[in-house]
Amino acid sequence: MQLRTAHALAAILIGCVGLVLDFVVIAGTMGAPQYRSLPNLLAYYWTFLTNLSNLGLILVYASALTGWRGLGWFRRPVNRTGMAGIMMLVMAFYHFMLAPTLPPLPLAIEMSNVLLHYVTPLLFLAWWAVFEPHGTLRVRDVPWMLVSGLLYVAWVLVRGPLAGEYPYTILDPGFAPPGGTPAGYAGVAIGVGVLVLLVAIFDLLLVAIDALIARRRTPA
Repeated sequence: MQLRTAHALAAILIGCVGLVLDFVVIAGTMGAPQYRSLPNLLAYYWTFLTNLSNLGLILVYASALTGWRGLGWFRRPVNRTGMAGIMMLVMAFYHFMLAPTLPPLPLAIEMSNVLLHYVTPLLFLAWWAVFEPHGTLRVRDVPWMLVSGLLYVAWVLVRGPLAGEYPYTILDPGFAPPGGTPAGYAGVAIGVGVLVLLVAIFDLLLVAIDALIARRRTPA
């Protein structure tokens, strides 16, 4: 078995384990059957960027291992690099913003957090660097890399008022810190703007790394 295939299969397995663990956690703590129908629970589960982005990674690996036409979007270097930028955000946001505020958690939650916020992003970044063809990306591709993330924000903001819930406080216009007042959509716009800028910086870094890897692979 080629190392590329083995890496992809292992990453798919780890990603699936993390997603299943997270679904069990969410179903047990925030989506108990007496409060939610299964369709409602699934819709809520897929409002989390961590879960959607990890599903995206599985589809990228599947696109590399199969010839399925329906996975063509996930074969494009621009989109794969955009996924890498999003995973850098997932890892950084969790590590610096969420993890320090969390109390000690049950083992299943700790495992899903580690798998989906650290292991799968690092595995994908390694796969992207080692096995992805390089040398085709340009700075002008960065806006296209941001599209999937902006579509995610649109999905959350459309569903939020209808469902009365948001997966992250930064996307909730009604969230108010203790003793404070809700920031409204202006606050959401500022928060989203900061995150988009951060992902754009990650994407620019990836474009630069892509060019560097391509130069190193080119025979002198």
